[in-house]
Parts: sequence; C-alpha cells; structure tokens
Amino acid sequence: MLRFFLGTILFVLLIMVVGSVVLDEFPGLQPLFEELKMHVVNLYNISLVKYGTITTLLLIVAIFILVGSSKRI
Repeated sequence: MLRFFLGTILFVLLIMVVGSVVLDEFPGLQPLFEELKMHVVNLYNISLVKYGTITTLLLIVAIFILVGSSKRI
C-alpha cells in the first residue's frame, strides 16, 4: 500500500516536471494547456454539484486506479 502511494506521488511529481519543461520549451502550447485546465476544472465543478465531495474524490481515485492498473500492449 505504501509502495502504491509513493509511486503515485512520484508519478505526479514526474508529470509536473515534464509539464514544466514542455511548457518552457514550447510556449505555443500554453493556450492549449490553459484550455485543457479549464475543461478539467469545469468537469470537477460539475461533478461536485451533481455527486458531492466524497463521491467526486472517490471517482477521481477510481479513475487513477483504472488507468494505473490497465494492461499496456
């Protein structure tokens, strides 16, 4: 269990570092990133209104588990 959480934290940090480098190297991607962020926040807010806080957090965790446990070809 601890290994799973540590792996998740390291994966998030890796995404943050890679995202920072990509946005620094390709500044033309900034508007695309802002639009993606806007859509994610909008989906999160809609989910909060429709399902509530606890269910929304459980849905996010479930999505991470599904993506993390999927078999790669």
